[in-house]
Amino acid sequence: MRNKRITALALAGMMGVMTLASGITAYAATGWQQNGDSYTYYDADGSLHKGWISTSDGYYYMDLSTGVMTKGWKQINDKWYYFKNDGKMSVGWVNDNNKWYYTLSDGTLVQNQWLKINNDYFYMRGDGSMAYGWRNMDNSWFYFDKENGTCYVNCWKEIDGSWYHFGADGKMMTGWQQVDGSYYYLHTDGKMLTGWLSDNVNKYYMDASNGKMSIGWKQIDNAWYYFNNSGHMQTGWIQVNGSYYYLETDGKMVAGTTRTINGVNYEFASNGVCNTNGVSTNNTYNGSSATGSTGSGDSSGGPGSTGGSSGGPGGTNSGTTQGAASPTGNTGNTGATLGTSPTSSTAGSSTTPGGSTTPGGSSGSSGDDLQAGLTVGPKP
Repeated sequence: MRNKRITALALAGMMGVMTLASGITAYAATGWQQNGDSYTYYDADGSLHKGWISTSDGYYYMDLSTGVMTKGWKQINDKWYYFKNDGKMSVGWVNDNNKWYYTLSDGTLVQNQWLKINNDYFYMRGDGSMAYGWRNMDNSWFYFDKENGTCYVNCWKEIDGSWYHFGADGKMMTGWQQVDGSYYYLHTDGKMLTGWLSDNVNKYYMDASNGKMSIGWKQIDNAWYYFNNSGHMQTGWIQVNGSYYYLETDGKMVAGTTRTINGVNYEFASNGVCNTNGVSTNNTYNGSSATGSTGSGDSSGGPGSTGGSSGGPGGTNSGTTQGAASPTGNTGNTGATLGTSPTSSTAGSSTTPGGSTTPGGSSGSSGDDLQAGLTVGPKP
């Protein structure tokens, strides 16, 4: 009997120890637990937590299958999130594999959308990465700075040795454009053209240093030419400030010689002024209104004076672009050789470290088509 009583007491003691140990284990498992490089979280009842955890430091996500704390990219309910190495959900800019991404205040990744931060515009591609360089979207070309990804808006930019102008909506401009009162011609590939242009009716000269359309007197390759207010090169007799000049069929001013014109001998001074009376005023262009005009084109001082020249495009970024009308309202072909279109970029990588699928990787598309998103693109 005594032995049975001792055995019962021993069993009761062991049960108590086991109960106490169980309570201690449950208490020890509450909160964060580390196992190597992985973390788990146990609730107050000792159960393994899965899903979102909200703390004073931020949000964490515990895998629904294993309960392990998430790091890196994670797709949750069709939305992508990024979790830092400490497991905290990222908000704002994320740099991963030398690509920039942006997550909103709720942690969701911006994809296929324009993103406006302060006064800067960015485009986040289908995989969420920030666009750089030339992008063709919405049937227009845009350019995003290769260093910081900002969209060029309402400015001149020199890219790979050529000048381009981007409108208030960020789109690359083409054709005739009036900027800060001067006319420029941007080819179909957006490059600003310089030198001689022709629309098969009239000839124009775009200043070699700044691309401005010439108006009035212009010295080109040691010869003087005259362009009216529409930029058209003049030929024949012209009258400027009361003096007569004669321009050959190629536009060059006659100077320092005697020339027979329509059977009449005329004497021209070294500055091109005709010193012979009796010049016929029939079909004579009166250029007095164009001479000395300012702000509408590139104009030299005229024969015998020092011609002025302004800086190249980019000297001011405040210019306003006005439509695509030419100085004369003519949109004819300039006759220039077509250039190549801006080169489109290659779609980015679709994998992250560890081989996980990146945002947008499942569609197999770079996502460069403009879609409705967080914000619209730049607007005039």
